[in-house]
Amino acid sequence: MKYKAIAALLILAMLVAVTSGYTQTMRKTGISGASILKVGVGAKAVAIGSAVTTETGDVNQIFWNPAGISLDRGETQVTFSYNNWLADLSHNSFGVAHCFGNIGTFAIGGMMSGVSDIDADRDYVDGLDIDYTTSATFDYNSMFIAIAYAKQFTDKLSLGATGKYYREEIDVESASSFAFDFGAIYKIGYRDLTLGARIQNLGKDMKYYFDDISLPLVFSFGVSMSMIQSDFFNLKGFADAAKPLDAEQLLLGGLQASLYKNIHFRAGYKFNYSGVRDEFDDRVTYQRIEDEYRSRWWNPQESYRTDEGLSLGAGIEIPYGDYELVIDYAWTAFRLLDDVNRFSFSLKF
Repeated sequence: MKYKAIAALLILAMLVAVTSGYTQTMRKTGISGASILKVGVGAKAVAIGSAVTTETGDVNQIFWNPAGISLDRGETQVTFSYNNWLADLSHNSFGVAHCFGNIGTFAIGGMMSGVSDIDADRDYVDGLDIDYTTSATFDYNSMFIAIAYAKQFTDKLSLGATGKYYREEIDVESASSFAFDFGAIYKIGYRDLTLGARIQNLGKDMKYYFDDISLPLVFSFGVSMSMIQSDFFNLKGFADAAKPLDAEQLLLGGLQASLYKNIHFRAGYKFNYSGVRDEFDDRVTYQRIEDEYRSRWWNPQESYRTDEGLSLGAGIEIPYGDYELVIDYAWTAFRLLDDVNRFSFSLKF
């Protein structure tokens, strides 16, 4: 009974934090750094629109809701994800998790991202105690290493926490910070209806030169349930309401259709993801640059833009003795930039 009370209070607290975002009238754009932490990790998660707060039994949840890494007794999972992000920015990750019975599940994971040989266009300011470099190019690199713990307290409730160290380097400057993620997942008991809540990137500000820069704090509440369940076919829906520190309220949704429980087709969408409102002038002014992307842009004078919106994907689970290989793929559409492809490979044993 006490675990139900703990779950209810934790989820309620997170839900209040998330929904409070609806009352904000101004989006605090640009107040956080470490933007690479906003990029979704794992092809499965991205394919369902990042509405992944309620997923359980998956090592990839170390990058989302740590309560979801809770595995069966003695089970081990290993994962690796490859993502060629925008502007040739690499974005790769790994994770390992193992369940130690009644003690709980421990996991370690990391992310590495970067791009090299960026043409430098430098501005120098006299009078500041800064050592400038004169190289023609510069590099950007970022990484984090994370350690997570989760425990399945009952057959319905799991709680988890992640501690991580984040560091990034731009040119000759660097900044770092420690941060924590906390999460809860609760199965209602009706079919597979599940509620989840998470707080990510709760940590100390980084410092670049003379400025303190906060991490991209996110509060999220999610729900999922299978609408069709059978031995042959399963259709499951996912929905998240997420409130980033520096953006408006996000609504994330996804569907997963499964055949024989090991072949999966996924789709997702991020509503209001960029949180940017476009204002339009007369049709002649914007016809050349906007007509390619908007069929009715001249009708409203103002519209929400969703640059990262639709995502599609598929996955297959291949059993082999006591092992199971999982291969996932996700494609994400961008309206104004190149589309993105992600691959994830996981091994369960």
